[in-house]
Amino acid sequence: MSTTFGSFEEFWAALGRLYDQQLKQDQQIAASAAQIAANAAQAAENNTQISQLLEQVQATDGRLDRLASMVATLAGSVVKLSDDIEAHERRLERLEGTA
Repeated sequence: MSTTFGSFEEFWAALGRLYDQQLKQDQQIAASAAQIAANAAQAAENNTQISQLLEQVQATDGRLDRLASMVATLAGSVVKLSDDIEAHERRLERLEGTA
């Protein structure tokens, strides 16, 4: 001991500094572990929110598909009614032309 350190007091002081550094590192490791756990919890919450959003998007997509189908049906009905109106108008014109 006397070759590296001038005295026992120097050795003891160096050992104290090493211990203090180790405590500081242990605290940093604990803080980092807590931060990692918090980040993991936040990531899990984000995944849950993403899953909920995906479900909402899928539900909206289904509703939009049904709406598009109803619009197509309505458009077909409008075309049929338009054709019926034109046919009635032609018949009415023929009847008025003969009177």
